[in-house]
Amino acid sequence: MNVFNPEKPNNNLPLLPPNFDFKDTDVLLATIEVAKSVSQLRTRLTMSKRSVANTLDLLSPLFVPEAVASSGVENIITTNDSVYSAKLKEDHDLSPAEKETMRYTDALMLGAKILSKKGFLATNDYIAIQAMLEPDKRGIRNLPGTQLKNPETGRVYYTPPVGEKLIRDKLANLEKYYNEDAPTAEIYARMAVIHYQLEAIHPFFDGNGRTGRILMPLYLTLQGELPVPVLFISQYILKNKDSYYKNLRAVTERGEWKPWVMYILDATRSQADYTTNVLNRIQTNLSRVKNILKDQHKNMYSSELVDFLFSRAYFTEKEFEKELRISFPTARKYLARLEEEKIVKRKKQTGRNRYLYINLHYTNILLSA
Repeated sequence: MNVFNPEKPNNNLPLLPPNFDFKDTDVLLATIEVAKSVSQLRTRLTMSKRSVANTLDLLSPLFVPEAVASSGVENIITTNDSVYSAKLKEDHDLSPAEKETMRYTDALMLGAKILSKKGFLATNDYIAIQAMLEPDKRGIRNLPGTQLKNPETGRVYYTPPVGEKLIRDKLANLEKYYNEDAPTAEIYARMAVIHYQLEAIHPFFDGNGRTGRILMPLYLTLQGELPVPVLFISQYILKNKDSYYKNLRAVTERGEWKPWVMYILDATRSQADYTTNVLNRIQTNLSRVKNILKDQHKNMYSSELVDFLFSRAYFTEKEFEKELRISFPTARKYLARLEEEKIVKRKKQTGRNRYLYINLHYTNILLSA
């Protein structure tokens, strides 16, 4: 039996499927609970008759809390509010953390659209997602020397496989496992396996963890568990970061799969419940706004207006005018009425001679997410 050496490239990383008992009683019981929570989320998401693309556009503000949390796992610190505002800034006005986090939301949307169009995700799609995250460090590692170290002590705790061909071979094995039809009882445990394997292959110079976390909700969508990929577990990981790394390393160092799988199962159940609650609150507020407009402002009410408000946390007057295809005077009149009803709030944009409009009924939910 080979003894794990953290300073030696893990070129013998086992291929998938793993040596793991998917029929373990604890795993199956936890899977049942996860399936119940995801089923409730799926029901909430399928109540809409919109297309996948339109649903993604409407739910895209939910990507921001995930982007902030996933970036936080990598010690890239920003806030939900900062990223919502950043979407309306010029590129040169953005902080490095805002840029990185916004790229995460773009990468998530890219993955969702590729999956919706193709029905599977190939190695080149993983590479495209990573390239969106890290445009200056894109592509497969083709140089030796990558080691993962404790930032405080400098101690090496893992050295990933070395050699582009070897990395691509292991990614090809991961791709096959990712896209094959999984037994229903194994889907959530397999998602944990897939995330571990990408982390262990560590195919990119940077962005491996974030790419892996994006691939998880996409996997649930691929396997038919969700109509759109909006179940994100980065918030859970950020709150339980020490356990995340401890359990990952236990697989590598001692082949202990079960604690890692149970950790991801608990994260998935927790975040499915959380997301269902958020969507319920959004739907309640959307209905409230719709009723206010129908009752008090019939001449300006339209489903397009409500959709616009609930697909943007922050927006500008120009954006409002353009997307709703209305004139400048009409846009200004509508916005004044929305302000009077406390549906939106106007806020001066820092350093710019213009205002931002905030959908209070949406952001009060998202900014506390």
